[in-house]
Amino acid sequence: MHHRHAFTLLELIVSLASSIILVAGLAGSLYISNKAIDGSSSARESLTASTVLRDLMADVSQASSFSERTPRSITFTVPDRDGDEAPEVIRYAWSGVVGDPLTYQYNGSAAVAVATNVQAFHLSALTREITVDSISAPVAPGVVFEGFTERAVTNTAQVVINKPPGTSEGDLLIACVVTDGGTVLSNPTGWNQVDIGSNTWNNGTNNLATAVTFGVWWKQATASDSSTSTYQFTRNNTSRKAYGWIMRFTGHDATNPINASNSARGGATTTPPNSPPSPAVITSVANAMILRLGGFDDPDITVGNPGAGIGTPITMNYSSNSGSGQCSGGAGYVIQASAGNSGPSNFTLAGPEEYVTVTIAISPDTPE
Repeated sequence: MHHRHAFTLLELIVSLASSIILVAGLAGSLYISNKAIDGSSSARESLTASTVLRDLMADVSQASSFSERTPRSITFTVPDRDGDEAPEVIRYAWSGVVGDPLTYQYNGSAAVAVATNVQAFHLSALTREITVDSISAPVAPGVVFEGFTERAVTNTAQVVINKPPGTSEGDLLIACVVTDGGTVLSNPTGWNQVDIGSNTWNNGTNNLATAVTFGVWWKQATASDSSTSTYQFTRNNTSRKAYGWIMRFTGHDATNPINASNSARGGATTTPPNSPPSPAVITSVANAMILRLGGFDDPDITVGNPGAGIGTPITMNYSSNSGSGQCSGGAGYVIQASAGNSGPSNFTLAGPEEYVTVTIAISPDTPE
């Protein structure tokens, strides 16, 4: 017969004492942690950062496609969350300026700050490769915005813009230059013209004067572009300011990347609009990227925000916000799931300005 031994009184006393010491230690640790969090902004920011990164990774893990991947911003779609049977579009972005916030955007709504006083934010670690067997279904095609460079100039005939970082042979580059007044923009060597347009305004005495000129070109990077660090765009007017930018895209149709384009210009009255229209295009392919571009007279804009109707923002900036001869320009995009009419949209300005706008549809690559 086996007898079970019970605890002795001495063992119970020792165990009870040990438990009291452990509970007291835990209570003290919690108290100290709580005081540290309450009294330290860095601790609160660390907790916020952990929460935001957890949410970001949870969102990315559900992503079905990406339309933007840069070191500081990412845009992707996730399955329906609000019951309308349509996927949702999410964007996280940081300006790259130390102290600026990390922002979150949902279905093109206004961006909100989810973390403040950001010191560093890099998304390169989210890029990953997977291997599939030969019988797997092809990946859905899609054009991806990879990044851009910009340049503002004053009193020079040449608008010299740096090549976008990471440019490789076959990448699609789209360049835009907006300049104040009646300026002639020359077609740069090796680039294909999409549109060069000017607009006029009524100066109050029934005489029309040119207000703004806007040029758009595209090219596919070649092997020779590997030795190129800048691209040069020439104008004939050095008394006015100019703003230019070059965007880089991948995932496009290498044979015919520009599926459709259209342009509009307006403001030839004494009261031009503060919501310049971006014209519609009719696409012949599914999953085209609708790229909306605009050039405007004067810097009556919100920097970085071309307007909710334009889609995911790329840029909104100006040549200068002082002196005369100023201008501004902006761009944004959406992915159109089905072929057909994109419909028009509108840029949002802070005041009424003359404008030239161009809409481009970029064809996606077709998997073999």
